[in-house]
Amino acid sequence: WPPSFCHAKPCSRIPKNFTIHGLWPDDQHGMLNDCRKTFTKLSDPREMKELDDRWPDLNRSPNDAKKEQSFWRYEYNKHGTCCTELYNQDAYFDLAKNLKDRFDLLRILRNQGIIPGSAHTVDKISEAVRAVTKAYPNLNCVGDPQKTLELS
Repeated sequence: WPPSFCHAKPCSRIPKNFTIHGLWPDDQHGMLNDCRKTFTKLSDPREMKELDDRWPDLNRSPNDAKKEQSFWRYEYNKHGTCCTELYNQDAYFDLAKNLKDRFDLLRILRNQGIIPGSAHTVDKISEAVRAVTKAYPNLNCVGDPQKTLELS
């Protein structure tokens, strides 16, 4: 959730929807990391725009993010290269975009009456996400427990 992320770190932009941080494969025993470094810089402007809309580098302007591609490079090299038998680089990013579109968390939550700025329990938010995705989300709250906590 970009607004709470950007309270802790300086951001160049703050999207008003959930964004992708990464797509992390596992082998049912644990997350797979750092399999190889094979990121190939993206060159298709349409692909870069689609990724930037869903998977923005919040620390860089859209132009700098597309030019440098450091966030996408880091995430792909750390996680995406661990599933190349099933997904090459293009397919990995396409899968991430498709999952983001299929499970639009902001829409899912709004359909359950949960809107940004309103107060809800972690359990209520978790159940709303689980009802649609059939998976348990990994949610955290940040802030001062004596005041308002934010979803992270």
